[in-house]
Amino acid sequence: MIPVAMNTDISISFVGPRDVTAELGRLVRALRQKRRWTQPELSSRAGVPASTLSRLERMGVVSTDRLARVLFALDALDSLHAFLEEQCRLAELPDDLRSFRPSAPRPRRIRHGRTKEART
Repeated sequence: MIPVAMNTDISISFVGPRDVTAELGRLVRALRQKRRWTQPELSSRAGVPASTLSRLERMGVVSTDRLARVLFALDALDSLHAFLEEQCRLAELPDDLRSFRPSAPRPRRIRHGRTKEART
């Protein structure tokens, strides 16, 4: 179960893929209604067909590109991006931090030769 909050008053808990898509649809509808926008108004602002937006709100079915466009229009894309960045950062961590070995520090570069004063 992954709890998520996206700068809204809506808290989401995901259980399975259909739950995720249904919650995304409910989130988009709630954010749209909070702004008092109609579906045609949001679809115009997001550059997606009204039928796509309707399907997203009802069933959560949409391509990731169109979802990103809708969230951008609703000013909610930054929250999703921050969540995804954090998940990527955590996924890149070793399973056991005791096995983590930082890379050796790079040796400092030493220049030999003429000094600045000698060049002039």
